[in-house]
Parts: sequence; structure tokens; C-alpha cells
Amino acid sequence: MIHSIKKYWQLTRLVFKYGRLRHSGENFNQNRVESLRDLQEFVLAKRAIATSKAKNTIVRNLVAQLAFLKSSLKIKGGHLTTNFLSYIRIPKSASTSMNKEMLEKMYPALKQKPITEKQINFLTDANLEDSIENSSTLFTIVRNPFSRLVSVYRDFFENMNNDIYSDYLFGVLQKNISFSEFVDRIVNIPDPLKDQHIRPQHTYLKYYEKKNMNIQVFNLEDPEKLNQFLSQHGMKLSHLNKSAEHYDYRSYYNVDTLSKVSELYSIDIDRFGYKTAMEDLLSSVKTVH
Repeated sequence: MIHSIKKYWQLTRLVFKYGRLRHSGENFNQNRVESLRDLQEFVLAKRAIATSKAKNTIVRNLVAQLAFLKSSLKIKGGHLTTNFLSYIRIPKSASTSMNKEMLEKMYPALKQKPITEKQINFLTDANLEDSIENSSTLFTIVRNPFSRLVSVYRDFFENMNNDIYSDYLFGVLQKNISFSEFVDRIVNIPDPLKDQHIRPQHTYLKYYEKKNMNIQVFNLEDPEKLNQFLSQHGMKLSHLNKSAEHYDYRSYYNVDTLSKVSELYSIDIDRFGYKTAMEDLLSSVKTVH
């Protein structure tokens, strides 16, 4: 309890130091509507998209932050389901590729449509379910937490491929921050309020575990085991949303950032078998620095 209060206090200080009251003007919901305009036949249900009509940018920002808080503090599921097979989506863990496979199982006609990675993820949002029956077979894919975090940083901060963080928590994560500063800021954000790309992966399983449901967890680094499972259901993991530029995620770390990220994702590391990866990364960092 004390630890939780401390985290929220740290977040408050973070917002006061780096945040801003005005909304950036970025309209994520409008982008989603436009992307799915010609794909309505593949939407599970026409869900209402909450938007603020406030013209004042400060009011608009406050409304958006309150909506985010309300949504984040509730433990809920997030999965795609087809023929009693349910995939729990964990962003930045081959989720775009797996989403495409699941969507094409749900909607065979989608295979004939040219579709972008952005549309795949928006379409996933439109089909994602937050409740489930016990009869479904559950599975998910997890990834090395250290490489996953670097992938997030590269996509949204270093290469600036998207503006999804422009208004997140009053804009506390600016585009021009270094990886070290990025780590320093996200460690001060409580898990329930972490954006889906930086949330610890085990938190995505909480809803299902509360229902005592069995979940098959596959490591992205063991593709043979994963594809053996997927082949039984007529699927195979492709390589969408893969960086065209070769890089070594280990080069982003030093002893300090490694220590902070190790603590941040300690449960993921222990639970999903990444302790050896952490030790190897520590050896690599000590050798370089």
C-alpha cells in the first residue's frame, strides 16, 4: 500500500515537472475512424468512440486524462477469439503479426484485402473482447522485456513513427528524450497507468488468472514451439512490423538503466524465464562500459 502511494506521488511530481495542460490536437480516434472506413465488415460491433467536443484545449486534455484513468484502473481482459481459441494481445510481443493471423481466422475474406499494419492494429482494437467463457483455449506471446522496451523507444521516440504519446499522462514522455531519460520517467509511472506498450507483460494475464483460467504462454524467442502450437490451428507467425534496420538492443543499456529496467520488469523476468537474458545483458554492459 505504501509502495503504491509512493508511486502515485512520484507520478504527480513527474506530471508537474514535464507535463502540460493543453491538448496537442492529435486526434487518435479520428485516425482510427478513417483507417477503418473501408473495413467495417470486419468490425465485431460498431462501438461508440468516446471523443471530447470541448474546444478549449485544456478542458479537452483533462477529459481525455480522466477517461484514460477510468479505463486503466479496471482489471479487464483483452483478447481476440475464434472457434474457442483466444489470443491475449500483449503489444510489442509480435502482436501485430498474431493479430493478423487471428483476424483472418475470424474473417476469411480479410485475406483478400490489402491491409496496413496500422489498420491491423486498429481493427484489432475494434474486435478486442474484455470478457470470456471458460470453454476457450487461451494463449499469449511474451518477449524479452529488455528488447521489448528498446523496441518501444525506437519506434515512438527515436524514430518518431507515431504520436501516440503526445498526450499520454499530460505529455510526460516527450519525443526528444534519451533512452536513459525514458527509463527514468516510466519507472515512476504505476503499472495500472502504464501505456499498453510499456506495461509489464504479466499484468495482461490478471483478468484471466482471477477466473482461474489456464493460459498457454509462448516465448517469442522460441518460434519452433510457438509455430508448432499455431499450426494445429491453421496459423503461422509471420514477421510484420519488424524493424527494417538491424540493431542490437543491448547497446541502449548501461549499468544504471539495466538495474532500473530489471526492477521494473522483475516479475516478467522471473515468471517468463528471462533471468539468463538479464545476466547475459549485464555481462555485455559491464564489458562495454
